[in-house]
Amino acid sequence: MKILAIDDQQLVLLTLQKRFEELGFKVRVATDAIKGLDLFDTFKPNLVIVDINMPKISGIELIKRIRTSKKSSTPIMVLSGNTSDDVFAKGFEYGISDYMKKPINLEEVTARVKRLNIFFQTF
Repeated sequence: MKILAIDDQQLVLLTLQKRFEELGFKVRVATDAIKGLDLFDTFKPNLVIVDINMPKISGIELIKRIRTSKKSSTPIMVLSGNTSDDVFAKGFEYGISDYMKKPINLEEVTARVKRLNIFFQTF
């Protein structure tokens, strides 16, 4: 499985990258949405993990671009400290697969990624 993680917090990215590489996944990271969109095209991930509050382009806008411009149904998991109901609703409207609040629990993120991997392999 190939995972693309996009977050402006380097510590979050390093933690996710280390954990998922230990589990045998291929991981690429980006600290902003523009770099993330470029990596999306070249890396072709099986899962995107994205933060909502980022500079320049928000995670919601990134999700919208993946779904509309790129016409991709790649599973997307949101990790964010933003707990606004409007943000939840907008994310699910654009087709996110899961949403977790920060601070993250690494064991829970791992379990959810494994569940998404199994779920989307069955289709």
